[in-house]
Amino acid sequence: MNTADNDIKVPLVGAGAAVRKECSRDGMENSPNAEVNAQLARENAKQARLIAELVQERDLLRTVIDHLPDKIYAKDKQGRFVLNNPTHAKAFGLDSPGEMKGKTDFDFFPRELAAQFYLDEQKTIETGEPVINQEQYKNNPRDPASPKRWSISSKVLWRDHQGNILGTVGVTRDIHEMKMAQEALHQSEEKLRRVAAQLERSNRELADFAYVASHDLQEPLRKITVFGERLKELNASLAPESADYLNRMQKAAGRMQVLINDLLAFSRVTTKAQPFTTVNLAETATGVLEDLEGRIEQVKGRIELGALPAIDAEPLQMRQLLQNLIGNALKFRQPEVPPVVKVVAQIIPDPDSTETKLCRLTVSDNGIGFDEKYLDRIFNAFQRLHTRHEYEGTGMGLAIVRKIALYHGGDVTAKSKPGEGSTFIVTIPAVHARKTPEENQ
Repeated sequence: MNTADNDIKVPLVGAGAAVRKECSRDGMENSPNAEVNAQLARENAKQARLIAELVQERDLLRTVIDHLPDKIYAKDKQGRFVLNNPTHAKAFGLDSPGEMKGKTDFDFFPRELAAQFYLDEQKTIETGEPVINQEQYKNNPRDPASPKRWSISSKVLWRDHQGNILGTVGVTRDIHEMKMAQEALHQSEEKLRRVAAQLERSNRELADFAYVASHDLQEPLRKITVFGERLKELNASLAPESADYLNRMQKAAGRMQVLINDLLAFSRVTTKAQPFTTVNLAETATGVLEDLEGRIEQVKGRIELGALPAIDAEPLQMRQLLQNLIGNALKFRQPEVPPVVKVVAQIIPDPDSTETKLCRLTVSDNGIGFDEKYLDRIFNAFQRLHTRHEYEGTGMGLAIVRKIALYHGGDVTAKSKPGEGSTFIVTIPAVHARKTPEENQ
Protein backbone atom coordinates (compact mmCIF):
# COMPACT_ATOMS: atom_id res chain seq x y z
CA MET A 1 0.00 0.00 0.00
CA ASN A 2 1.53 3.29 -1.05
CA THR A 3 1.73 6.55 0.99
CA ALA A 4 -1.33 8.02 -0.64
CA ASP A 5 -3.38 5.09 0.65
CA ASN A 6 -2.57 6.14 4.23
CA ASP A 7 -3.82 9.71 3.83
CA ILE A 8 -7.12 10.54 5.65
CA LYS A 9 -9.42 12.70 3.64
CA VAL A 10 -12.31 14.73 5.19
CA PRO A 11 -15.01 13.70 5.06
CA LEU A 12 -14.49 9.95 4.51
CA VAL A 13 -17.99 8.74 3.73
CA GLY A 14 -18.48 4.96 3.75
CA ALA A 15 -14.79 4.25 4.29
CA GLY A 16 -15.42 0.80 5.81
CA ALA A 17 -17.62 -0.29 2.90
CA ALA A 18 -15.02 0.90 0.40
CA VAL A 19 -12.28 -1.16 2.04
CA ARG A 20 -14.49 -4.20 2.23
CA LYS A 21 -15.36 -3.78 -1.45
CA GLU A 22 -11.66 -3.49 -2.35
CA CYS A 23 -10.85 -6.57 -0.32
CA SER A 24 -13.60 -8.50 -2.05
CA ARG A 25 -12.29 -7.37 -5.45
CA ASP A 26 -8.83 -8.68 -4.59
CA GLY A 27 -10.25 -11.90 -3.29
CA MET A 28 -9.03 -11.15 0.22
CA GLU A 29 -12.37 -11.25 2.00
CA ASN A 30 -11.75 -14.76 3.24
CA SER A 31 -8.01 -14.41 3.71
CA PRO A 32 -6.39 -14.42 7.18
CA ASN A 33 -6.04 -10.60 6.93
CA ALA A 34 -9.72 -10.05 6.28
CA GLU A 35 -10.58 -9.34 9.94
CA VAL A 36 -7.60 -6.99 10.28
CA ASN A 37 -8.67 -5.11 7.17
CA ALA A 38 -12.25 -4.84 8.44
CA GLN A 39 -11.00 -3.48 11.80
CA LEU A 40 -8.81 -1.01 9.95
CA ALA A 41 -11.81 0.13 7.92
CA ARG A 42 -13.85 0.67 11.07
CA GLU A 43 -11.06 2.68 12.70
CA ASN A 44 -10.68 4.79 9.56
CA ALA A 45 -14.40 5.52 9.55
CA LYS A 46 -14.31 6.44 13.24
CA GLN A 47 -11.34 8.73 12.73
CA ALA A 48 -13.08 10.35 9.77
CA ARG A 49 -16.15 11.10 11.92
CA LEU A 50 -14.03 12.56 14.71
CA ILE A 51 -12.10 14.73 12.28
CA ALA A 52 -15.34 15.95 10.71
CA GLU A 53 -16.69 16.82 14.17
CA LEU A 54 -13.48 18.66 15.05
CA VAL A 55 -13.63 20.60 11.80
CA GLN A 56 -17.24 21.52 12.49
CA GLU A 57 -16.43 22.64 16.05
CA ARG A 58 -13.42 24.62 14.79
CA ASP A 59 -15.54 26.36 12.16
CA LEU A 60 -18.21 27.15 14.75
CA LEU A 61 -15.63 28.56 17.18
CA ARG A 62 -14.03 30.59 14.40
CA THR A 63 -17.43 31.98 13.39
CA VAL A 64 -18.14 33.06 16.97
CA ILE A 65 -14.69 34.62 17.41
CA ASP A 66 -14.80 36.44 14.07
CA HIS A 67 -18.24 37.98 14.62
CA LEU A 68 -18.09 39.02 18.27
CA PRO A 69 -17.75 42.80 18.83
CA ASP A 70 -15.09 42.11 21.47
CA LYS A 71 -11.38 42.01 20.67
CA ILE A 72 -10.20 38.40 21.01
CA TYR A 73 -6.58 37.30 20.76
CA ALA A 74 -4.11 34.61 21.76
CA LYS A 75 -0.36 35.01 22.35
CA ASP A 76 2.47 32.59 22.81
CA LYS A 77 4.67 32.70 25.91
CA GLN A 78 6.88 35.36 24.29
CA GLY A 79 3.87 37.65 23.78
CA ARG A 80 3.60 37.12 20.02
CA PHE A 81 0.13 37.12 18.52
CA VAL A 82 -0.90 33.72 17.13
CA LEU A 83 -4.63 34.41 16.79
CA ASN A 84 -6.72 37.56 16.42
CA ASN A 85 -10.27 38.27 15.34
CA PRO A 86 -11.30 40.95 12.81
CA THR A 87 -12.52 43.28 15.57
CA HIS A 88 -9.05 43.30 17.11
CA ALA A 89 -7.33 43.88 13.78
CA LYS A 90 -9.74 46.67 12.85
CA ALA A 91 -8.98 48.46 16.12
CA PHE A 92 -5.38 48.76 14.96
CA GLY A 93 -6.37 49.95 11.50
CA LEU A 94 -5.44 46.65 9.85
CA ASP A 95 -7.32 44.91 7.06
CA SER A 96 -7.08 41.36 8.37
CA PRO A 97 -6.06 39.47 11.54
CA GLY A 98 -3.24 37.81 9.63
CA GLU A 99 -1.31 41.10 9.61
CA MET A 100 -0.89 40.83 13.40
CA LYS A 101 0.43 37.27 13.48
CA GLY A 102 3.92 37.07 14.97
CA LYS A 103 3.88 40.65 16.21
CA THR A 104 3.69 41.88 19.82
CA ASP A 105 2.07 44.72 21.72
CA PHE A 106 5.32 46.65 21.30
CA ASP A 107 4.50 46.90 17.59
CA PHE A 108 1.19 48.66 18.31
CA PHE A 109 1.23 50.40 21.70
CA PRO A 110 3.50 52.97 23.36
CA ARG A 111 6.39 51.18 25.03
CA GLU A 112 5.25 51.89 28.60
CA LEU A 113 1.75 50.53 27.99
CA ALA A 114 3.02 47.52 26.01
CA ALA A 115 5.42 46.72 28.86
CA GLN A 116 2.55 46.74 31.32
CA PHE A 117 0.57 44.30 29.16
CA TYR A 118 3.62 42.03 28.80
CA LEU A 119 4.27 41.96 32.56
CA ASP A 120 0.61 41.15 33.25
CA GLU A 121 0.79 38.20 30.84
CA GLN A 122 4.11 36.93 32.25
CA LYS A 123 2.65 37.07 35.75
CA THR A 124 -0.33 35.02 34.57
CA ILE A 125 2.02 32.48 32.96
CA GLU A 126 4.21 32.23 36.09
CA THR A 127 1.46 32.14 38.72
CA GLY A 128 -1.55 30.84 36.79
CA GLU A 129 -3.61 33.76 38.14
CA PRO A 130 -5.80 35.32 35.46
CA VAL A 131 -6.28 39.02 34.87
CA ILE A 132 -10.03 39.63 35.16
CA ASN A 133 -11.90 42.82 34.17
CA GLN A 134 -8.87 45.12 34.17
CA GLU A 135 -10.09 48.60 33.22
CA GLN A 136 -8.02 50.56 30.71
CA TYR A 137 -8.30 54.15 29.52
CA LYS A 138 -6.35 54.64 26.34
CA ASN A 139 -6.56 56.15 22.88
CA ASN A 140 -6.22 54.43 19.52
CA PRO A 141 -2.57 53.27 19.35
CA ARG A 142 -2.48 54.21 15.65
CA ASP A 143 -3.67 57.73 16.41
CA PRO A 144 -2.17 59.23 19.60
CA ALA A 145 -4.30 62.36 19.09
CA SER A 146 -7.57 60.38 19.16
CA PRO A 147 -9.80 60.70 22.24
CA LYS A 148 -9.23 58.11 24.95
CA ARG A 149 -11.83 55.41 25.50
CA TRP A 150 -12.57 53.04 28.35
CA SER A 151 -12.20 49.29 27.87
CA ILE A 152 -12.10 46.23 30.08
CA SER A 153 -9.70 43.32 29.56
CA SER A 154 -9.40 39.74 30.84
CA LYS A 155 -6.51 37.32 30.24
CA VAL A 156 -6.25 33.62 31.10
CA LEU A 157 -3.74 30.79 30.53
CA TRP A 158 -3.72 28.94 27.21
CA ARG A 159 -2.85 25.24 27.68
CA ASP A 160 -2.68 22.25 25.38
CA HIS A 161 -4.53 18.98 26.00
CA GLN A 162 -1.70 17.75 28.25
CA GLY A 163 -1.82 20.88 30.41
CA ASN A 164 1.34 22.46 29.06
CA ILE A 165 1.26 26.26 28.99
CA LEU A 166 1.32 27.64 25.46
CA GLY A 167 0.65 31.29 26.26
CA THR A 168 -2.35 33.48 27.10
CA VAL A 169 -5.79 34.16 25.68
CA GLY A 170 -7.37 37.60 26.10
CA VAL A 171 -10.67 39.39 25.55
CA THR A 172 -11.01 43.18 25.52
CA ARG A 173 -14.40 44.90 25.48
CA ASP A 174 -15.15 48.56 24.80
CA ILE A 175 -17.13 49.91 27.77
CA HIS A 176 -16.80 53.62 27.02
CA GLU A 177 -20.54 54.27 26.60
CA MET A 178 -21.27 52.34 29.79
CA LYS A 179 -18.66 54.34 31.73
CA MET A 180 -20.07 57.59 30.39
CA ALA A 181 -23.57 56.47 31.42
CA GLN A 182 -22.28 55.60 34.89
CA GLU A 183 -20.62 58.99 35.17
CA ALA A 184 -23.82 60.72 34.07
CA LEU A 185 -25.76 58.66 36.62
CA HIS A 186 -23.26 59.60 39.33
CA GLN A 187 -23.62 63.27 38.44
CA SER A 188 -27.40 62.93 38.48
CA GLU A 189 -27.28 61.28 41.90
CA GLU A 190 -25.02 64.05 43.17
CA LYS A 191 -27.40 66.64 41.77
CA LEU A 192 -30.31 64.80 43.38
CA ARG A 193 -28.51 64.86 46.72
CA ARG A 194 -28.01 68.61 46.40
CA VAL A 195 -31.66 69.11 45.50
CA ALA A 196 -32.69 66.94 48.45
CA ALA A 197 -30.50 69.04 50.75
CA GLN A 198 -32.03 72.22 49.35
CA LEU A 199 -35.50 70.77 49.82
CA GLU A 200 -34.68 69.89 53.40
CA ARG A 201 -33.53 73.47 54.00
CA SER A 202 -36.70 74.76 52.36
CA ASN A 203 -38.79 72.55 54.63
CA ARG A 204 -36.97 73.90 57.66
CA GLU A 205 -37.50 77.45 56.43
CA LEU A 206 -41.18 76.68 55.85
CA ALA A 207 -41.45 75.37 59.39
CA ASP A 208 -39.77 78.54 60.68
CA PHE A 209 -42.19 80.62 58.64
CA ALA A 210 -45.13 78.70 60.09
CA TYR A 211 -43.90 79.54 63.58
CA VAL A 212 -43.50 83.22 62.68
CA ALA A 213 -46.90 83.30 60.99
CA SER A 214 -48.62 81.67 63.93
CA HIS A 215 -47.12 84.09 66.46
CA ASP A 216 -45.48 87.25 65.16
CA LEU A 217 -47.94 87.96 62.32
CA GLN A 218 -51.15 86.92 64.00
CA GLU A 219 -50.72 89.14 67.05
CA PRO A 220 -50.59 92.47 65.13
CA LEU A 221 -53.67 91.41 63.15
CA ARG A 222 -55.58 90.67 66.34
CA LYS A 223 -54.66 94.10 67.65
CA ILE A 224 -55.85 95.77 64.44
CA THR A 225 -59.18 93.98 64.77
CA VAL A 226 -59.57 94.69 68.49
CA PHE A 227 -58.54 98.36 68.26
CA GLY A 228 -60.85 98.79 65.29
CA GLU A 229 -63.78 97.56 67.36
CA ARG A 230 -62.80 99.87 70.22
CA LEU A 231 -62.67 102.83 67.87
CA LYS A 232 -66.18 102.02 66.74
CA GLU A 233 -67.39 101.78 70.32
CA LEU A 234 -65.69 105.02 71.41
CA ASN A 235 -66.67 106.94 68.31
CA ALA A 236 -70.17 105.88 67.49
CA SER A 237 -70.68 109.10 65.59
CA LEU A 238 -67.77 108.65 63.18
CA ALA A 239 -68.14 110.46 59.88
CA PRO A 240 -69.35 108.10 57.13
CA GLU A 241 -66.03 108.37 55.34
CA SER A 242 -64.06 107.54 58.50
CA ALA A 243 -66.34 104.63 59.30
CA ASP A 244 -65.85 103.30 55.78
CA TYR A 245 -62.08 103.48 56.14
CA LEU A 246 -62.29 101.66 59.46
CA ASN A 247 -64.48 98.91 57.97
CA ARG A 248 -62.10 98.47 55.04
CA MET A 249 -59.17 98.20 57.44
CA GLN A 250 -60.90 95.51 59.48
CA LYS A 251 -61.93 93.56 56.38
CA ALA A 252 -58.36 93.69 55.07
CA ALA A 253 -57.12 92.44 58.44
CA GLY A 254 -59.71 89.65 58.28
CA ARG A 255 -58.57 88.60 54.81
CA MET A 256 -54.98 88.63 55.99
CA GLN A 257 -56.00 86.42 58.93
CA VAL A 258 -57.66 83.92 56.58
CA LEU A 259 -54.63 83.94 54.28
CA ILE A 260 -52.25 83.26 57.16
CA ASN A 261 -54.45 80.44 58.42
CA ASP A 262 -54.50 78.92 54.93
CA LEU A 263 -50.72 79.19 54.65
CA LEU A 264 -50.38 77.53 58.02
CA ALA A 265 -52.67 74.70 56.90
CA PHE A 266 -50.62 74.32 53.71
CA SER A 267 -47.31 74.13 55.59
CA ARG A 268 -48.64 71.81 58.29
CA VAL A 269 -49.41 69.10 55.72
CA THR A 270 -45.79 68.03 56.13
CA THR A 271 -44.50 69.86 59.20
CA LYS A 272 -47.29 68.84 61.59
CA ALA A 273 -48.43 65.55 60.07
CA GLN A 274 -49.24 62.62 62.33
CA PRO A 275 -48.41 58.94 61.66
CA PHE A 276 -50.71 57.07 59.27
CA THR A 277 -53.48 55.02 60.83
CA THR A 278 -56.74 53.41 59.75
CA VAL A 279 -59.17 56.16 58.72
CA ASN A 280 -62.87 55.42 58.21
CA LEU A 281 -63.76 57.84 55.41
CA ALA A 282 -67.47 57.48 56.11
CA GLU A 283 -67.02 58.66 59.69
CA THR A 284 -64.66 61.43 58.59
CA ALA A 285 -67.12 62.68 55.95
CA THR A 286 -69.97 62.66 58.49
CA GLY A 287 -67.86 64.80 60.82
CA VAL A 288 -67.12 67.25 58.01
CA LEU A 289 -70.85 67.60 57.24
CA GLU A 290 -71.51 68.42 60.90
CA ASP A 291 -68.89 71.19 60.70
CA LEU A 292 -70.45 72.54 57.49
CA GLU A 293 -74.05 72.15 58.64
CA GLY A 294 -74.75 75.87 58.96
CA ARG A 295 -73.23 76.61 55.56
CA ILE A 296 -75.19 73.79 53.91
CA GLU A 297 -78.45 75.13 55.34
CA GLN A 298 -77.58 78.66 54.26
CA VAL A 299 -77.22 77.70 50.59
CA LYS A 300 -80.00 75.06 50.78
CA GLY A 301 -77.54 72.43 49.64
CA ARG A 302 -77.64 68.63 49.75
CA ILE A 303 -74.70 66.33 50.36
CA GLU A 304 -75.03 62.70 49.27
CA LEU A 305 -72.54 60.29 50.81
CA GLY A 306 -71.97 57.03 48.94
CA ALA A 307 -69.79 54.07 49.88
CA LEU A 308 -66.69 55.29 51.71
CA PRO A 309 -64.17 52.62 52.81
CA ALA A 310 -61.52 52.60 55.53
CA ILE A 311 -57.95 53.30 54.35
CA ASP A 312 -54.49 54.01 55.75
CA ALA A 313 -54.06 57.77 56.00
CA GLU A 314 -53.34 60.77 58.20
CA PRO A 315 -56.70 61.41 59.94
CA LEU A 316 -56.63 65.21 60.21
CA GLN A 317 -55.42 65.61 56.64
CA MET A 318 -58.23 63.46 55.22
CA ARG A 319 -60.71 65.59 57.16
CA GLN A 320 -59.09 68.74 55.73
CA LEU A 321 -59.17 67.27 52.21
CA LEU A 322 -62.88 66.41 52.35
CA GLN A 323 -63.75 69.74 53.96
CA ASN A 324 -61.93 71.69 51.23
CA LEU A 325 -63.50 69.71 48.37
CA ILE A 326 -67.04 69.81 49.76
CA GLY A 327 -66.62 73.47 50.79
CA ASN A 328 -65.48 74.31 47.26
CA ALA A 329 -68.54 72.59 45.82
CA LEU A 330 -70.81 74.65 48.07
CA LYS A 331 -69.00 77.88 47.25
CA PHE A 332 -68.86 77.64 43.47
CA ARG A 333 -72.58 76.98 43.00
CA GLN A 334 -74.78 78.29 40.22
CA PRO A 335 -77.02 81.25 41.07
CA GLU A 336 -80.49 80.25 42.19
CA VAL A 337 -79.60 76.55 41.95
CA PRO A 338 -79.29 74.61 45.24
CA PRO A 339 -75.93 72.79 45.26
CA VAL A 340 -75.92 69.00 45.20
CA VAL A 341 -72.65 67.34 46.16
CA LYS A 342 -71.96 63.61 45.82
CA VAL A 343 -69.08 61.99 47.70
CA VAL A 344 -68.08 58.39 46.98
CA ALA A 345 -64.93 56.25 47.07
CA GLN A 346 -63.94 52.78 45.96
CA ILE A 347 -60.95 50.48 46.17
CA ILE A 348 -59.45 49.77 42.74
CA PRO A 349 -56.42 47.78 41.46
CA ASP A 350 -53.16 49.62 41.02
CA PRO A 351 -52.32 49.48 37.28
CA ASP A 352 -48.60 49.68 38.12
CA SER A 353 -48.52 46.95 40.76
CA THR A 354 -50.39 43.73 41.44
CA GLU A 355 -49.50 43.93 45.13
CA THR A 356 -51.18 47.25 46.00
CA LYS A 357 -54.68 48.70 45.90
CA LEU A 358 -55.73 52.30 45.41
CA CYS A 359 -58.55 54.35 46.86
CA ARG A 360 -60.28 56.57 44.31
CA LEU A 361 -62.30 59.29 46.02
CA THR A 362 -64.60 61.47 43.90
CA VAL A 363 -66.46 64.64 44.88
CA SER A 364 -68.96 65.76 42.23
CA ASP A 365 -71.19 68.83 42.14
CA ASN A 366 -73.66 70.69 39.93
CA GLY A 367 -71.86 74.01 40.25
CA ILE A 368 -70.49 76.52 37.78
CA GLY A 369 -67.69 74.23 36.53
CA PHE A 370 -64.58 75.47 34.74
CA ASP A 371 -62.67 75.11 31.51
CA GLU A 372 -60.26 72.16 31.77
CA LYS A 373 -57.50 74.22 30.16
CA TYR A 374 -57.08 75.70 33.65
CA LEU A 375 -56.73 72.25 35.25
CA ASP A 376 -53.05 72.61 36.20
CA ARG A 377 -53.55 76.15 37.42
CA ILE A 378 -56.33 75.50 39.93
CA PHE A 379 -54.14 73.24 42.10
CA ASN A 380 -51.40 75.85 42.52
CA ALA A 381 -51.19 78.06 45.59
CA PHE A 382 -52.87 81.49 45.34
CA GLN A 383 -54.36 80.66 41.93
CA ARG A 384 -57.94 81.83 41.38
CA LEU A 385 -60.19 81.68 38.33
CA HIS A 386 -62.54 84.31 39.81
CA THR A 387 -62.06 87.58 41.67
CA ARG A 388 -62.64 87.72 45.40
CA HIS A 389 -65.63 89.99 44.75
CA GLU A 390 -67.28 87.08 42.93
CA TYR A 391 -66.22 84.31 45.30
CA GLU A 392 -64.43 84.64 48.63
CA GLY A 393 -61.24 82.77 49.42
CA THR A 394 -57.47 82.89 49.02
CA GLY A 395 -56.87 80.32 46.28
CA MET A 396 -55.26 77.88 48.73
CA GLY A 397 -58.00 75.27 49.15
CA LEU A 398 -57.21 73.05 46.18
CA ALA A 399 -53.46 73.56 46.65
CA ILE A 400 -53.85 72.05 50.12
CA VAL A 401 -55.88 69.16 48.65
CA ARG A 402 -53.13 68.41 46.15
CA LYS A 403 -50.39 68.59 48.76
CA ILE A 404 -52.29 66.16 50.98
CA ALA A 405 -52.76 63.77 48.06
CA LEU A 406 -49.05 63.93 47.20
CA TYR A 407 -48.12 63.42 50.84
CA HIS A 408 -50.14 60.20 50.77
CA GLY A 409 -48.33 58.99 47.64
CA GLY A 410 -51.15 59.87 45.25
CA ASP A 411 -52.48 62.80 43.24
CA VAL A 412 -55.63 64.73 42.38
CA THR A 413 -57.24 65.74 39.12
CA ALA A 414 -60.63 66.99 37.95
CA LYS A 415 -63.15 66.78 35.12
CA SER A 416 -65.36 69.76 34.36
CA LYS A 417 -67.15 71.90 31.80
CA PRO A 418 -68.36 75.46 32.30
CA GLY A 419 -71.93 75.43 33.60
CA GLU A 420 -72.02 71.62 33.98
CA GLY A 421 -70.45 71.09 37.39
CA SER A 422 -67.15 69.49 38.38
CA THR A 423 -65.83 66.14 39.57
CA PHE A 424 -62.64 66.10 41.63
CA ILE A 425 -60.82 62.76 41.74
CA VAL A 426 -58.29 61.94 44.46
CA THR A 427 -56.33 58.70 44.03
CA ILE A 428 -54.12 57.49 46.88
CA PRO A 429 -52.85 54.10 48.12
CA ALA A 430 -55.43 52.31 50.24
CA VAL A 431 -52.79 50.55 52.32
CA HIS A 432 -49.13 51.34 52.75
CA ALA A 433 -46.35 51.18 55.30
CA ARG A 434 -46.96 53.25 58.38
CA LYS A 435 -44.38 56.03 58.61
CA THR A 436 -43.51 58.63 61.14
CA PRO A 437 -43.80 62.32 60.14
CA GLU A 438 -39.99 62.52 59.99
CA GLU A 439 -39.81 59.64 57.52
CA ASN A 440 -42.47 61.22 55.30
CA GLN A 441 -40.78 64.62 55.08
